[in-house]
Amino acid sequence: MRLPGACLLRALAVLLCCTAGPLIAAPTIHLVLSGDADAYQRTAQTVADALQAEQPRIATVRTEVGDFDAKTLAPDDILIAIGTRAAQELSQHNGSHPLICTLLTEQSYAELPPAARGKRSAVFIDQPVSRQLALIRAALPDWNRIAIVHGAQSAGFVKAIHAAAPAQGLTVRAAEVSDDQTLYSALQAVLSRPAILLAVPDPKVFNNFTIQNVLLTAYRHRAPVVGFSPAYVRAGAVMAVYSTPEHMGRQAAEQAMLAVRGAPLPEASYPTQFSVSVNPHVARSLSIELPDAATLEAKLRRAEAAP
Repeated sequence: MRLPGACLLRALAVLLCCTAGPLIAAPTIHLVLSGDADAYQRTAQTVADALQAEQPRIATVRTEVGDFDAKTLAPDDILIAIGTRAAQELSQHNGSHPLICTLLTEQSYAELPPAARGKRSAVFIDQPVSRQLALIRAALPDWNRIAIVHGAQSAGFVKAIHAAAPAQGLTVRAAEVSDDQTLYSALQAVLSRPAILLAVPDPKVFNNFTIQNVLLTAYRHRAPVVGFSPAYVRAGAVMAVYSTPEHMGRQAAEQAMLAVRGAPLPEASYPTQFSVSVNPHVARSLSIELPDAATLEAKLRRAEAAP
């Protein structure tokens, strides 16, 4: 006669045998940061927290790109590059490890060496054109012109804006900046008629050395500036739609879980989560009454959820 306790022990032994393999084979996810900047650290922490909540057995290792050694990788490990430099360095790795890139622009990702389909993906820091135009339409319905100054690397974005704007009842005037000396004349040209100045994440045009002059020139032309980060809104842009390191970290973690399960990585994509910031003081000084940030966010989310 078999005792109930013996049956229970046998069942536990079978369960352990069935689960021991996956536990032992759990991959390590390497978070490789481009530096020690706060945005990189926040992204890495969000990825680690999200993975821990989803699968506590998965280990994460955080390393700055200068200290990363590809020779330490096990065959089933997964790489997450945080920032452009890390993406560039890890893309040179000749192994077959899945690579997820985040906190970099679409243009920077496009310049990486080719990779096998399903082995590399990204969560861009840029916002999709449709989302930016939807924000402009929701917040500034009486305006119908967009002005853009940009460098050569943003030509693809400008082309997409030109293609999408007419459906929103908007026209676009753009000027390419070849050097710092042409920035002022480019701004004068695109703002010669009333327009919204749409900032693009192009370091040739919008950087710590130029932003105050750009904002001041736009203000003198009574042109509201739509930025791409909360810092630009604090500096004087009237509003911005952007994704935080936490938004991108959670999306990168979702992609990593696909790789853990053995699925191919999805195509690189824009962030699905986002926030809106507004500067009502600057808006009022331009005689513009803006909806609040929560209202604008809700409108954008409803528009994106619509079939």
